[in-house]
Amino acid sequence: MTSHFLKMLLLLTLMTALLVNVSESYSDLVIYKLSQGTCKEVTERPTRDCRWAAGLYPFVDHLVKGGRIVAYQIRWFNGHWSHWYVPGVNDVDGKFNLYSRSCSIPYKAKTMRRMWSYFYDHTHKYILCTMQ
Repeated sequence: MTSHFLKMLLLLTLMTALLVNVSESYSDLVIYKLSQGTCKEVTERPTRDCRWAAGLYPFVDHLVKGGRIVAYQIRWFNGHWSHWYVPGVNDVDGKFNLYSRSCSIPYKAKTMRRMWSYFYDHTHKYILCTMQ
């Protein structure tokens, strides 16, 4: 064997030993303090809050509920629940605001809205997530 080959073999052996030691002491624990939110499901009666119909404004949930609604359902007047809606994904209403309305978030006539506009006069449930 040549000395060059022996040096390479020794180097590979040392590297393998170092890798084994590193992998044995490796931990998958996060070393940072995590700040995560909490989520809860809430069922409510009609709110009579005009802000829910304020067009496609995506932050009404933050203004009204102080958190992010990640999914919601509407209980129709016939007693059946809608499927789950996800804000910004599948919740644009097939109807629009016929008239303008003065509200703390005013909206104009003939503007589109989200399905959560039915929170105004329908029982509904939602999953609300807030940061602690």
